[in-house]
Amino acid sequence: MKPTPDIQSLLEKMSVQDKVGQCFVIGFTGSVMTPAILERIATIRPAGIRMGMNFRIKSAYYDPYAVGEKFAHRALRAPTGTVKDFLPGLPPPYVTGEEYAHFLNRLKEAALKNPAAIPLHITYDMEGDISADFPRSPLRFFPSSRGLSQSGDPELAERVAWAVGAQMSGLGCNWIHWPVLDVNTDPLNPEIGTRSFGDSAEIVEKYGKKVFEGLKRSKTIATAKHFPGRGHSIGDAHHGLPLVELDREGMEEHLKPFRSLIEAGVPSIMTAHTVYPALDPSGDPASLSKTIITDFLKGEMGFEGVVTSDDITMGAILEKYEVHEAVIKAIDAGSDLILLRDESTLVDEVYAKVVEAVEEGKISEERLNDAAGRVLKIKAEYGLFEEGALVDPAEAEAPARSSEVISIASEAAQRATRVLRDRKGILPLDPGTRVLLVEQANPLHINVNSQECHPGILWEAMMEHGSSVAMVEVKMSYEEADHQRIANRMEEADVVVLTNTYYRRGANGHEFVQEFCRNCEKPVVVVTNTDLPLSLDDSFDSVVLSYGSSSECVKEVARHLYGKAER
Repeated sequence: MKPTPDIQSLLEKMSVQDKVGQCFVIGFTGSVMTPAILERIATIRPAGIRMGMNFRIKSAYYDPYAVGEKFAHRALRAPTGTVKDFLPGLPPPYVTGEEYAHFLNRLKEAALKNPAAIPLHITYDMEGDISADFPRSPLRFFPSSRGLSQSGDPELAERVAWAVGAQMSGLGCNWIHWPVLDVNTDPLNPEIGTRSFGDSAEIVEKYGKKVFEGLKRSKTIATAKHFPGRGHSIGDAHHGLPLVELDREGMEEHLKPFRSLIEAGVPSIMTAHTVYPALDPSGDPASLSKTIITDFLKGEMGFEGVVTSDDITMGAILEKYEVHEAVIKAIDAGSDLILLRDESTLVDEVYAKVVEAVEEGKISEERLNDAAGRVLKIKAEYGLFEEGALVDPAEAEAPARSSEVISIASEAAQRATRVLRDRKGILPLDPGTRVLLVEQANPLHINVNSQECHPGILWEAMMEHGSSVAMVEVKMSYEEADHQRIANRMEEADVVVLTNTYYRRGANGHEFVQEFCRNCEKPVVVVTNTDLPLSLDDSFDSVVLSYGSSSECVKEVARHLYGKAER
């Protein structure tokens, strides 16, 4: 086992280029090794890579949602050289856990060949429900944070977080951007919603702390987000710069969960691309505010861990800044890590500009040493220097296949699913009832696309209980062509079951479902993944709610429709 180095001694041996690299987490998606990513590991020497398997390439060129189409030109760089130039819309290659762990090991081994031999950390979003940066079998998927808190059992949240961390650790991940500590005080918040544990600081604090404890037990670095709180907003920071107009007293409700987790020892906090006049009247977003990060979070609140930005190419930042300007400002303000989820030459441009800023004194040597030192300290504390954080690929899938993880997934699904209401007594359905199921193609099911978890699995689950279930599969947004296809099948049904799944990254079909329920002469049951008004309406007389999209959750929905759920 390689000994953990003395951080101060290591810093003294590192060049400015090494230290700047330790301030970056760059983006990479898919599992195709490219010369460009290996070259960046050798030249930029990043602290980590935010991975994903939902896209084949991550950049403004391929994912305009993340940057906001209105401001995408600030981050847009056409592919060149050995940067990927793939067709958009095609899925990444299928990969087993063993193959993916081997792939991640190759990235980590490349980092260990650098002069400072600093281990590379690998990070993901795995927040529950549809949010899963590694949507591949045999991983088990879990309900949203709101679904965990609705169970009424904080210990379940701890076990779920442990299971998430254990599965991802098996693959080679060592850092997860979770828990979400936003107190969702605005039910129409389009970006946070069920990502939050709830609408009170007490609930968020209780469950957020348990998620941190579970991730820590799995030896996974947790990042609490989005400081100082994104719950009181109806803006989406991917598309523009939100403003939270609470006064100082009003902000306290949103700060309480962060205070609690700082006291508990959370190692990392992610800042929000949002303006908070009560904390900083300058108009700078929290992620770029020295007043909020250095003076308040690190100073007054005493946070000694790693402060990371959210993705610095989001629309909230691009609305006002060039990317390199924002990065320099963020580091100077006190951010230790910059999340730059991009694979284009933008990454190289920004890195060079930051090195230049250090050489010109725009970022002080003291600030750079503090940032790099905090990152190295966390890596040392979580054992990344031991064997360079390499894993045994042959054991990569063992956690996901363990009876303990499978049992936790089953329990979480049961606790996250229920009949929310049934005013007209439609439920339970009789096995012989003629049912027309209108099922959206859920993004998680599309991405996983395994035998166990794929588009159409609710239909399969319902056919386990009912003898006459017809099905129309539709887009998430219920497009015009889908409307006609549904109308063509209505004569086959005595009861209609429609899914109304909320997905923050794309168009949703809520307006169509509302209109359908108002006008349909036959009984209708709505299946949704949230009890918030973004996908729930009082006109829905019968509602089955499941806060998750996993195969376990879908099977629980079917059981509740037919009265077969365990009491």
